[in-house]
Amino acid sequence: MSRRRLAVPGAAVAALALAALFLPATGAHAAPPADSCTNNWSISSAEGYANGKWCNYDTKVIGTVHDTEADGRCPYVRGGLSNGGHVDSDWAGGKGKSRSITLLAPSNTRFTSLSMRYINC
Repeated sequence: MSRRRLAVPGAAVAALALAALFLPATGAHAAPPADSCTNNWSISSAEGYANGKWCNYDTKVIGTVHDTEADGRCPYVRGGLSNGGHVDSDWAGGKGKSRSITLLAPSNTRFTSLSMRYINC
């Protein structure tokens, strides 16, 4: 039984080595960029209050909404968008309950305002 060797030109070996430098490792994931949160916000209503931070040039809002009344109304935060639309947070339900919120603006928009709303719950 004879063995044959595969001859690979030096230029091909160099090209393969160079390509390996630019290919992502299998299973490796880039970490998401850290949020840049610069300003605090706080709003309240008869049903509760909410507070948090404006992030990423007003394209993300993070915080917490709190229900302070046993009135059958569950507060949430509405973020007004630069294109006239809005994004609503999850609501906090039941007196003393809180909910973490994250609002993300769609591409090419940013948040211009925040308000408190409620649902009957």
